[in-house]
This record gives sequence, C-alpha cells and structure tokens, in this order.
Amino acid sequence: MVPRKSRPYMGCGFFIGGIMIKELELFIFTFLIVYIFYLVFVLFRKDVLKKFPNSVSAMYLKNRYNVIITDKNIKKIAHAVYLANSLILSITVSIVCYFKSFIIGLLVCIVPLILMILVFYHIIGIIFKGGKKNV
Repeated sequence: MVPRKSRPYMGCGFFIGGIMIKELELFIFTFLIVYIFYLVFVLFRKDVLKKFPNSVSAMYLKNRYNVIITDKNIKKIAHAVYLANSLILSITVSIVCYFKSFIIGLLVCIVPLILMILVFYHIIGIIFKGGKKNV
C-alpha cells in the first residue's frame, strides 16, 4: 500500500473558517502574554508611564497627528498604543510560525509588519487627534 500524500498541517487541528485552531491558540496566547506584560510593567507603574510621552510611539503620534498628551489622557493613549503593539506582535508571530523556515517567515513578514504599524498608529492618531495643523 502506497501512503497518500497529505497536505501540510493536516491532522494538526480542526479548521474553522480556514484558520486552524493551533494558529488561533498561538495568536491568543501571544497576545495575552504580551498585553499582560505591558499592563504589569508599564501601565500599572506610574514612574514608567511618566516616560511614555518621550517614547518613539508618542513622538510619532505628536508629530504626525498632533496628538496632545497630557496627564489626563496619558493612560488612555498608552493603553491604546500598547494594545495595538500587542496585536501587531501577535499577528507577526502567527505569520512567522506559519512557515517552516524561520528566515522565510521573517522575510515575508516585513511588509505586513510595516503596514500594520502604519494602519494601527493611523487609527490611534485619528482617535486622539489634538490641535489644528500648522498651515
């Protein structure tokens, strides 16, 4: 008897809408770990949260979208940025782990990573848009 050729990942999980359960579990696990890390080590510590306006993320939002970061809204903006960063990292890890070769996964993931960063930060910038643009 000749063994049948099967597709890769067959038998590794159930398909739900084209997404395998293992990839979904990896995505959720990565998201929760990263987001809890951000909550515990950044958002719940006031000394680290005070440094947020000088971060690269905050400077990009200030310069590109005129987001005004005050003591009243710093926690909301930091929460949105870290939520977006957790999603970006989780999606990136899921994409990289989908490929058998780690190097190919990284190469394929560069363009979606840049696009996700731009899209998520654009959404955050529009939500927290501040003063008028200089003309």
